[in-house]
Amino acid sequence: MSGRVEARPPRTTAEIVRAERATRLPRRWSARGRSIAAPLVALLLTSCAPATRVEPSAPPAAAPSTAPAEASGGRLQWRGGPTAILERDGLRLLTDPVLGPRGPAAFVLPRHPSTGVENAPVARYTDPPAEPIGRLDLILLSHNHADHFDAVARQVLPKDIVFVLPPDAVEAARAAGFTRLTPLDWDGETVIPTRSGRLRILAVPANHTHDAALDATLGKGNGYVLRWEGAAPYSVYWTGDSVFTDRMRAVAARFAPIDLWLPHLGAVGVDGARGLRTMDAEEAVAAAALLRARHVIPIHHTTFGHYREPVTAFVQRAAAQRLPARIDVPTDGAWVPLPR
Repeated sequence: MSGRVEARPPRTTAEIVRAERATRLPRRWSARGRSIAAPLVALLLTSCAPATRVEPSAPPAAAPSTAPAEASGGRLQWRGGPTAILERDGLRLLTDPVLGPRGPAAFVLPRHPSTGVENAPVARYTDPPAEPIGRLDLILLSHNHADHFDAVARQVLPKDIVFVLPPDAVEAARAAGFTRLTPLDWDGETVIPTRSGRLRILAVPANHTHDAALDATLGKGNGYVLRWEGAAPYSVYWTGDSVFTDRMRAVAARFAPIDLWLPHLGAVGVDGARGLRTMDAEEAVAAAALLRARHVIPIHHTTFGHYREPVTAFVQRAAAQRLPARIDVPTDGAWVPLPR
């Protein structure tokens, strides 16, 4: 095998299915339980020290790294679904905040991508990590859908934080009280100072589906290319909810090789009448090869009920195709160092 593929920790399809079943809540989810969920999440966000979560039925979580982010050039924590914290050169970024607790109706989709059912509740199988989010410098939003910017996030996140988002999401963010909005359309960019240089953020196309009419209905979302400039340059491409398109190929042609690739997986909609809404393993491996990604951390898988393909499908296909990239699959809450 010419490349190195590492999955941390490797989980088989059967293990993921068992974990999802073990963490599903009973069918009865009381109104009282729902009413206390948001205040509890707010408490977690403001707590000075992380609480210990005891969940015998949940998959064991890797212990957070205690090493400083700068020791390895940066680090990333996956917090389930599309939500991650990325630390590098003194900046702390949060992607697509979905902060609500485990339950059978974490959010409601206008139409389920697999079944077509209208106003469909979607389950969350595991709670967000108990470790508080802590200080933030920036929120990055790919698009304004309930499974990427939920009610709890709108309520508890600091309203004066820099918020980079698509123009279509500005009204919703402003209505939630956020005040430092930086809307970026495709090919728009903004620059933020860092400890030793600057971070250049470029919005790139994220097509939610291959069906052009449905893509227009779902709204215009962003992916982002993040480039740390200075003494230790570093590049990250976060796809947002995008399938593999000619526009993504153009991103690869412009920016490859990418130091870190954060693809949205899960093959959402693969079993529905109108096809994929996020990449499946086949598309993701093809995209990673074109991007010449050095490091891949797949997100947007496992956590929610509308995800249809286990992350192991990507890991296995990458190995079969001898993808020359380091692949880390952290459990939610685990920190992953970002080596060059």
